[in-house]
Amino acid sequence: MRTSMPLILLLTLAIMFFAAPAFAYIDPGTGSYLVQGLIAAVIGISVTGKVFWARIKSFITGKPLEENQDDDDDDE
Repeated sequence: MRTSMPLILLLTLAIMFFAAPAFAYIDPGTGSYLVQGLIAAVIGISVTGKVFWARIKSFITGKPLEENQDDDDDDE
């Protein structure tokens, strides 16, 4: 694995330096679409982090997860 990294780096640099120019136009709608995708990715990552934060916190601290009493509707 370690011996293939220089080869991959060399090939990547060769592709970057010898690539032909595209002469393409990116309209404002495309830029807006890219910004919207970036915002969606950030929100998705933050929501996923919030959902799993208790598990991450218990893994780091070594304490067991506490049971959430709000989910039990059998108290009635």
